Amino acid sequence: MAERVAIKTAYITLAQLLKMENIIASGGQAKAFLAEQSVLLNGEEENRRGKKLYPGDQVDFQGTRYLIDHQSAEEEAEEAEKQAILARFAAGQKQAAHKEKKRQTAISRQQRANKKAAQRSSNQKPSGPGSWN
Repeated sequence: MAERVAIKTAYITLAQLLKMENIIASGGQAKAFLAEQSVLLNGEEENRRGKKLYPGDQVDFQGTRYLIDHQSAEEEAEEAEKQAILARFAAGQKQAAHKEKKRQTAISRQQRANKKAAQRSSNQKPSGPGSWN
């Protein structure tokens, strides 16, 4: 059974495919992985991590076949919707952070005012009959 890998760009590299499929954690691991594992690209052995994979290519390794394909219009629309949701969420988070900062500024301003008032009242000399002792 083959797994479909949809891409947005004209091509991806073999290292990108390995990262997308969570076979390796980083691009730096691709060279070592390809040195140890047998990978077939369209039936021929391939060990170059930068090899470009185009729609229609088939990559076989570890008993799994990956078919490189273009993203469909539906997948593109779904991706755009996800990006729009994330953008709205980020804007909401930014707005909430701004409100919290304004609230903290108001609190610290009030605390400074209270401290100054306390200092003024403690600096006054007592006056009146209670201070004659």
